[in-house]
Amino acid sequence: MLLGNPVGTQRNPIRILLVDDNAVFRAGLRALLERRRGLRVVGEAGSGDEAVACATATRPHVVVMDLLMPGGGGLEATRRIVALGSGARILVLTVVPERRELLEALEAGAAGFVEKTSPIEEVAHGIRTVARGGVFVGPDAAKLVVLQRYGRDLRNEDPPAPGDRARR
Repeated sequence: MLLGNPVGTQRNPIRILLVDDNAVFRAGLRALLERRRGLRVVGEAGSGDEAVACATATRPHVVVMDLLMPGGGGLEATRRIVALGSGARILVLTVVPERRELLEALEAGAAGFVEKTSPIEEVAHGIRTVARGGVFVGPDAAKLVVLQRYGRDLRNEDPPAPGDRARR
């Protein structure tokens, strides 16, 4: 039995900071998220530096972070927000995930990834997952990692020795 109000309820909504350099995109995402039960946008930022300042001021549960922005960018802002020790979890919002980008963001402290083209239900699910301490990787990012890993394993595999084909 949980004591108190668990995060993500009407009485204790998940507090979200939206970080993206496109104000129109942020406004649209805010409108869509605030229609979801248990989610509340507490701030917005248009650069990495603004994100750190806003995270300090608003103390969000989840920061939805674009990586490609001015002012230190999302990767550096992720590092700095994690270093604050506030417990804010970072959900990276990306246009097209690349393996290097995904790994760098995870190393910086991100708890998950979702694509900007994902349905709002997937974005909301990612926010809820990371807010509760989980890791969220959208299907396209997961496919990318698996395919690149599988492809790397095939490229690194030694070619079969002559007469060894029957055992493979």
